[in-house]
Amino acid sequence: MDRALRLTSGVFLLIVFLFGIRGSDVHWFWKLFLLFMSLNQIQSAFTNWCPVMSLYRKLGIKEC
Repeated sequence: MDRALRLTSGVFLLIVFLFGIRGSDVHWFWKLFLLFMSLNQIQSAFTNWCPVMSLYRKLGIKEC
């Protein structure tokens, strides 16, 4: 369930980037950030590794 949610989230972010924001007047940083987030979500669905999760573990936040 968790991996399917990550994959769905990443795919939808990528669709928004490709069809909505790519050619718009949004600053290049936000376009790059959205692209990074979408690709990170997709890879996380397959590898079960996310940089933010590693940070949360170091901060002591427990997993469900």
